[in-house]
Amino acid sequence: MDDLVGLAVIVILVVVAGAICGLIALVQLNGLKQEVAVLRAKITHLQTHKSISQSEPQSEPQSEPQSEASTAQAALSRSEPIDHKAQPNLTSQNASPPVINQLSAPPKKAKPAEASAIELLFNKLRAGFEQNWMTWIGAIALAFGGIFLAKYSLEAGLLSPVMRLSLGGLFGLGLIAAAAYLHHKRIIFEGFNNYIPAALASGGFITCFALTLLAYSSYDMLSPTVAFFTLAVIAISASAMALRLGPLLAVLGIIGAYSVPIWVNTGSGNLFALFMYVGFVSLSAALVAHKVQRAWLWYLLWAGHIGWYLVGFTLLKINTVWLMGVFALLSIIGLIAIPRLGLKLNVIEHRPHSLKRLLKVLPDHALLLAFIAPLIFTMLISHFDMQWQTIGVLSIVLVLFLVLKNSRWDIWQGVALVISTLLVIGAQRTHLSPNLFDDALFIFKNEYGLGLLLGLLLTAFGLYYGKKQIKRLAFHITGAFSVFVMIATLYTLIPNSALSTAYPLWAVVLFVVAAILIKCAQHNTTLFQRFTYWIGANANITLAITMLLSDSGLTIALAVQVLLISVLIKRYNVPMPHWPIKALVAALLLRLTFSPWTPSYDALTVFGLHWSIVVYPLCIALFFAAARCFKASQLKVWLEGAALHCLALFITTETSYQLVGHYPQFDSLNFYEQILLTCNWLALGCVYLHRAKLAGTLAKLYQVAGFALVGLAGLFAIKTLLDDNPLFESLYIGELPIFNWLLLLWLVPAGLTLWLAKLVKPINAKATPFILAVAGGFILLAINSFIRQYWQGPYIYLSKGASNAELYSYSVIWLVLGAGTVIFGHLKNQLLIQKVGLGILAAVIVKVFLIDMANLEGLLKALSFIGLGLSLVGLSWLFQKLRSRVNQV
Repeated sequence: MDDLVGLAVIVILVVVAGAICGLIALVQLNGLKQEVAVLRAKITHLQTHKSISQSEPQSEPQSEPQSEASTAQAALSRSEPIDHKAQPNLTSQNASPPVINQLSAPPKKAKPAEASAIELLFNKLRAGFEQNWMTWIGAIALAFGGIFLAKYSLEAGLLSPVMRLSLGGLFGLGLIAAAAYLHHKRIIFEGFNNYIPAALASGGFITCFALTLLAYSSYDMLSPTVAFFTLAVIAISASAMALRLGPLLAVLGIIGAYSVPIWVNTGSGNLFALFMYVGFVSLSAALVAHKVQRAWLWYLLWAGHIGWYLVGFTLLKINTVWLMGVFALLSIIGLIAIPRLGLKLNVIEHRPHSLKRLLKVLPDHALLLAFIAPLIFTMLISHFDMQWQTIGVLSIVLVLFLVLKNSRWDIWQGVALVISTLLVIGAQRTHLSPNLFDDALFIFKNEYGLGLLLGLLLTAFGLYYGKKQIKRLAFHITGAFSVFVMIATLYTLIPNSALSTAYPLWAVVLFVVAAILIKCAQHNTTLFQRFTYWIGANANITLAITMLLSDSGLTIALAVQVLLISVLIKRYNVPMPHWPIKALVAALLLRLTFSPWTPSYDALTVFGLHWSIVVYPLCIALFFAAARCFKASQLKVWLEGAALHCLALFITTETSYQLVGHYPQFDSLNFYEQILLTCNWLALGCVYLHRAKLAGTLAKLYQVAGFALVGLAGLFAIKTLLDDNPLFESLYIGELPIFNWLLLLWLVPAGLTLWLAKLVKPINAKATPFILAVAGGFILLAINSFIRQYWQGPYIYLSKGASNAELYSYSVIWLVLGAGTVIFGHLKNQLLIQKVGLGILAAVIVKVFLIDMANLEGLLKALSFIGLGLSLVGLSWLFQKLRSRVNQV
């Protein structure tokens, strides 16, 4: 009984959904009727206006009202929509002033705000429900009546089970017969059309459906097979009757038919029977949806068909693989090809389309992926055998056949190439054997032979049909890149030990295809065709050269490809979209970024040198050269940014490698690596912020990258200052004065921080004083450390103490620096610099009298403090004097 109640709830929801869909259609029809009525009223009003104006003195021409009337009449004949809010008030004809004056000078009114699409839809639904609510409540009540009648007869025991079910069946059939009679006699209810017959039929079919389930689940009067076919007949009958009574029954029939395997499970697990039933239901539903002409019926059909297709994968066995593949391919033909191409697949379209339009062919792309993607995914995770190989090849053939029929599916050639690649990968997973490469003919077997064959066939397909239909660019792309993609896939799969055997054949194939493409480029008419063939030829040649090199050779080859594409764009002035080049550059940068921390690159060399010394500078040069091919393009900024990123990687990685013999390990950096990374990242951050001024739309990206690098440099600087400070720890800093690690530890960051303050000022002026203070701290530490290193040698930690000569040298040097700073600020007329210089002088004076003369006693000590006071007063007077001169200027 719970099953019965659950079924009733589901069916009621279906009826309500169908009612809403029907209401939408009814509201649209009523809206058209109202528009026609408004047009007629306007014509009547214009005719009245004409008669009134004729009774007045003929002081004004009559052409304007006539033209308005004719325009309105034409609009009525065309059934054009009229703005109801803009219609004149037809009920105020007796009001004064005269009508002519009202029409000649209408008062200006504020234009009402237009309602949104959601509000309009809600208003239509509400209006339709207000008009037809009694009909649908009646239909639901009938359905409930049939269900409750069956339930009552069951609980009360009034009649035998057979009699109960018979009476309920007669009730349902009676409702269906009444609906058919009303429709046959064309009894039309005002405002309802054929919705009342559809509602009666819905109640009847729901009753029959519920009683069949009752006989099967509660009384065990029907076997699973009989119940299954009975429910299917009821659902299909509802769909068939929907051809006459409208979309409501179509919804009920489609949902009911697809749900039959849920209600009745025979337990056989027969996938063939399930797919036969689903295919029959989909065929019937497609006919109904085509006849009723409702888009949402197709959505129900697709959802039910694809849903059972996915369920079929849970029942997949090794002997039913072919069944899944055939069902998927037939589904593509039935649900995509036939609705577009006709039953005989003879509706052919060969006109070319733009890429933007090709990408928007819906729902074809989504349906194709819904059938192909699960199939290929299952193939990859299953044991690859002849069944899967056959299904994959048939999928490629079907997709290419449909491409030849309709040019709107040209992008599916890419799907065929992806399927080919996944076929090769799936074969490699299954046929992986250590003894495979002992035979020199392995390049013609298993995945290697399959990949080479598919690449050549796809290339021949693209070149042949590209020659016949030269304006369809997708054919040229397929012909130019199929061999490249397939051999590149094989190159990634083959072990290095076997590459020497396969390389001669692959290189010959790549060079031959490149020669053919170059020949084709010389005989093609359009610019895009020539450009495509040139790029394909360059890609094949680059791949052939790459296979001769090590892993870094592919990186260099890709960078060369970026330059070649850029040169070709400049040479032929091709208006090519930028996203393919950006995608290639992004992939290359991702490879360059992670390569230093990839184990296979640890001991990799190029031309006898460590790979990063060669690859990074070469990529920087190639990116900058490619950027020069684009003058005022956004792509120029993109390529220059890629070059800067390579520069950042080169500086970050190579300095650490040359210092400690490996790339930086950020969880275990030593003192010297921290110094280098601080300088590197601070410098690169400043470079990125400088580039942000010229980056246009990429300015934000450069600013974020710049501030991120500066922040990381600051963290390392703080860590060095607190944990690895040579003033507190016994750390070797070098023997030579000035040219030691202190130069990179504090003096270079001080200069970079000053540059950073200049760059940050236009962005955030409030942060500039803080950055200048940090720069001053770096300068203070640098000068004092240099002085201490001169006296103490390579170790300058403070616990060693300081001699009097060292203390006096601090005073002398800072005294000179302070005086020079004051003079420089005065010459440059910079009050801030003068303040800094005077502050330095004041600090030196305090240091001289408090530290250098700390050992003095008696009169000398008193005189030293008197001298300190007089010096401070004198500095204050000098500061006031300089400031007054600045104000006078």
